[in-house]
Amino acid sequence: MLRSRQVVLAAAAAGAAALLIGSTLAVLTLRPAVVDSDGDGIPDSVEAATQRTVVAATAGDTFTIRSRLASAPYQDQFEVSYQAGTFFVTYERARGSDSSYQLELRNLVEWVDRNRNNRIDPGETIGVGTTLGTSAFANAPVTKTEVDSADGGHVTELSIRSTTANMTLNVTVAERFMRLSSTRVLTPMEVKLDLTVDRATLAPGSSLGLDVRINTTKRIEFNNQSWDDVNEFAQGEAGLNVTGGPTTSPATVFFSWSKSAIADGREIPVTYTNVSTGDPNSYELYLAYPISASGSPVRLVHDPVLGVDSAAYEGVVTRTPELQGDLVVYAASLAAAVFLIALTLIVADRRRKKREQ
Repeated sequence: MLRSRQVVLAAAAAGAAALLIGSTLAVLTLRPAVVDSDGDGIPDSVEAATQRTVVAATAGDTFTIRSRLASAPYQDQFEVSYQAGTFFVTYERARGSDSSYQLELRNLVEWVDRNRNNRIDPGETIGVGTTLGTSAFANAPVTKTEVDSADGGHVTELSIRSTTANMTLNVTVAERFMRLSSTRVLTPMEVKLDLTVDRATLAPGSSLGLDVRINTTKRIEFNNQSWDDVNEFAQGEAGLNVTGGPTTSPATVFFSWSKSAIADGREIPVTYTNVSTGDPNSYELYLAYPISASGSPVRLVHDPVLGVDSAAYEGVVTRTPELQGDLVVYAASLAAAVFLIALTLIVADRRRKKREQ
């Protein structure tokens, strides 16, 4: 009787140990359910949770883009509007914080890099090559095209060609993440602005620069690394952040740009200089394109970004991910448990029979 009880206890102990081992292995192999169907490097779960509703409307030389996220419990809204060479960016958080800025494309300037530091310093501009703003973009019509991205999200493309300068603005906004190159992903929290200057004639030895005026009543901060660069959606970007609201729930919008551009088919560095205008709510920004022209017309392509630091996006990516067990490991663990129980019973039974003989 005692030997039978020992056999049963041994079998139960072996079974419990096997089940414990199997369950432990199954738990250890739990992993986030990561699927990236369109191969853009962003999990489908994140794309679905951050997909925005985008409405773009055009009228003459104006457009308005409204982008809203209403994925419970996260929601926010930003808007980018444009009129005749000036952009307006606003962002509203669900808790009432907001931020905004106005950005005007003022001039294409010529400058001479006297101290060889590849940036526009005071006294280095030698004249306004082309006046932009309303002079170049008033009555320049906005054309709109809509396409679908690889994963089914809507992409809106807007194009404006200036009337007096050889400049084209191409604007792109997407509802979902969209990979543009091996080093750049367009997020649904921003609007990409491609600037193309075609056949700009410069004096020999001079370079091209873009004069931008930024107006805001919020806090502004210039950074050598953009929001996209920090979050690994881009490489080699600088930018400025404009922040409003309390520090406990701030609202931040940004303007950023690549630290390189393409001039006549070759890559050149891009630097910036911010200059005080004397108005605490106004800032002058120069983007410098060191070309050292020979007198021939120059073609330049650069791609700034207007966007928001979305609190809703941060909420999505920082929440606890959904876990998915490994069915194969779990099934194998259960099979091993059954095998150990059976083996224990067989061995115990043989020992009992030997003792009886």
